[in-house]
Amino acid sequence: MSLGRLDLVARIGATTVTIIGREGTPILHSRKRFGQRSIDYRHYLPELAKKPQAVRQVLPELLRDLGDPFPAVWAHFHAAHPDREAARLFAKVLGQIETQGLARVAAAAAGALAAGVPVLLALTPIAAPTRAAATVPPALRDLDVPSGCAAAYDGWLTEVRA
Repeated sequence: MSLGRLDLVARIGATTVTIIGREGTPILHSRKRFGQRSIDYRHYLPELAKKPQAVRQVLPELLRDLGDPFPAVWAHFHAAHPDREAARLFAKVLGQIETQGLARVAAAAAGALAAGVPVLLALTPIAAPTRAAATVPPALRDLDVPSGCAAAYDGWLTEVRA
């Protein structure tokens, strides 16, 4: 649910701040003292998917908010790649969360890590094969093209050598 550029209702209580958007789904944050922050980085996944280097800046909090198996996914990427490349790969995982949902991506990533399959490959949706019908122009439909036989090529090779 994206609340960017929408009118919101904010209810501020003694211990919580409740934000309600158009759909009526409340988002709860615990109220903090002056100068403290309460940020849930799951709300920023579309932006973080586009800005991989920002992922590195908020990584500890982001991994805390996402939960398992995402710390293991980051550790896997970070062990195999430099920081910048690992952040770029992890941003692709965050983009998949937006399209497929957190539960689906978490399950697929955990399964990929357990099976030793590349994580991004496990998250790639498999497209159903489509078979396009070949259309032949009317002028070519009545042409008869004789097909060759592989045995004829063998005969030609022996003739050339002799």
